[in-house]
Amino acid sequence: MKTLSVATKFAYGLGQIAEGIKSRGFDYIVFFYFTQVLGLSGALAGMAVAIALIFDAVTDPVAGHVSDNWKSRLGRRHPFMYAAALPLALFWYLLFFPPDGLGQAGLFAWFLVFAVLVRGSMTIYHVPHMALGAELSDDYAERTSVVQWRTFAGMLGALVVIGLGIWLFFPETPEFSNGLLNPKGYPAFATFSATIMFITIWYSAWGTRKEIPHLPGPPEDSQPFSLRATYAEFLLAWRNPSFRSLFAGFSLFAISISIGNTLGTHLNVFFWGFSTGQISTLIAPTAVGFVIGVVASGALHQRFDKKPTLITACIVSGVLGNFAVVGRMAEIMPPTGSALLFETIFGLLFVIGAAAGVAYTSAGSMMADVAQDQFNRTGRNQQGILFAAVAFSGKLGSAGGHFLAGVGIDLIAFPLQADPVNIAPELIRRLGLLSLVAAPIAAAGIWAYTSYKIDRVSYEASMRALQKP
Repeated sequence: MKTLSVATKFAYGLGQIAEGIKSRGFDYIVFFYFTQVLGLSGALAGMAVAIALIFDAVTDPVAGHVSDNWKSRLGRRHPFMYAAALPLALFWYLLFFPPDGLGQAGLFAWFLVFAVLVRGSMTIYHVPHMALGAELSDDYAERTSVVQWRTFAGMLGALVVIGLGIWLFFPETPEFSNGLLNPKGYPAFATFSATIMFITIWYSAWGTRKEIPHLPGPPEDSQPFSLRATYAEFLLAWRNPSFRSLFAGFSLFAISISIGNTLGTHLNVFFWGFSTGQISTLIAPTAVGFVIGVVASGALHQRFDKKPTLITACIVSGVLGNFAVVGRMAEIMPPTGSALLFETIFGLLFVIGAAAGVAYTSAGSMMADVAQDQFNRTGRNQQGILFAAVAFSGKLGSAGGHFLAGVGIDLIAFPLQADPVNIAPELIRRLGLLSLVAAPIAAAGIWAYTSYKIDRVSYEASMRALQKP
């Protein structure tokens, strides 16, 4: 049972910032930029993101299999982490620079190509990085700590970058009542966020390099990559009931979260009527709450098993996530423009962030336990393929969420490139109703988690049995 240094966990966790910037950036910035600033239709924008996510999801198991079987002096994971840093930062930067004069087809093509390149580069990095986290320690509690550092750094760092970026580069002007509608802020944001991506990936790889000699090696019977072998590895994992539970739950929650996040900036700008300064400030309660949830998850896992902790956190975040919109529909929320409305949303986001931090940490730690359980069952180190498969489920679900949100914007006839003050109240109401589509999907995800089988007692018994001569 290995205890890791704070420096190692800090370096490992910092590497999650790049993935967080990419994910939060697509949700909060990129979708809004291409629809409301550049004028791409919601359906085409949603389709571009969905296709890129499906490509990303399909390549995740490939990256996991290749990484699991990779042989080098830098081990199985680090070569990919180093190699992905520069392409990812470059493609993310170029995503924000479509040539002038592109029509709908041209904007769609640009969005699609660079979304695929960004996500493909991220796959090369992120799948090995996630698998590395499961390999750093085999201790039940220490694994929660590793996930806490990854979750803490990834979410807090990404939200700080996004929030700071909105505040720095998108101020209100006489021409733009909301700075996010000003196209001049996006090049600077692209430069800023791409630089942070590159630096954090390299530091994560460099800061964990001393652990390479202590990490598991590739299987003795490792084979060259083939789709058949990857599929066989996935089928082996699929026989594990706890893996199936997480796979289904992640897929459904990804759809739900994707719908909410994709529409989040639209809701802040049009439904709630917040200014750019307020929107950037709203990053804070989510981030602080998330950090508290991540920290609290360790204590919660000492007292309760991970499964009920995850389910409870998902219920809390799901209920509160829809409460504000339903409250506005029922006319029990404070009026638009009032300080009380902003304070209410601020408080709700804090609690939602805390619940999300607990849920995210619990799920990641549970997946590491599944990887150990799978080794105990089969004798194979499948961390790469397991984390890749779960990433596959999440990204496939996220693709569906982006597509549903994009098509939904067109179905409710929500205008593009419009001043918030000119949007009809009925259209704003439709936007709120559209966001509530996520609720029943989240409920199905909670039900899927109830089939998870591993708890502390069974895990520790399995580890004791493994250690017997």
